[in-house]
Amino acid sequence: MTRKWPQFITADLGDSEADAVEMRRRWHEYDRAMKDLIAKGGVHQDEDGWWVETATGEMIGPDPEIERPLEADDQAKMKPLREVLPDLAKSIDREIARRGRPKAQSHKTPVNIRLDPEVVEHYKAMGKGWQSRINSDLKKISGLQ
Repeated sequence: MTRKWPQFITADLGDSEADAVEMRRRWHEYDRAMKDLIAKGGVHQDEDGWWVETATGEMIGPDPEIERPLEADDQAKMKPLREVLPDLAKSIDREIARRGRPKAQSHKTPVNIRLDPEVVEHYKAMGKGWQSRINSDLKKISGLQ
């Protein structure tokens, strides 16, 4: 039978100051419960920092220090990724820039055209792709399709 291990649940909390106070309270409770459990023995830490019951191999939870809510002084010490790992930041930028729409085999020419309002409303009422439908209808009418 699975034992009930200490938990640090924060999914129900928001960004208010009251929620931050509640998060710190829950963390202190989790920290105290985990330290009591660790002191009793029969548990060990895996390579990712999670506590595991030695006898069963059951995952108990992360090290409380990993889960500790950040305080203002912790946040003040943080630095931007570009400053700490500039090469990684550049590679992420390159990857993002590389993505996007695939190149079309036939490119359309952007034009401005004046249409009666009821024509535009008619095509827009058909939903997404209304400009492509106008293009398709013009090709049919002109004999290009």
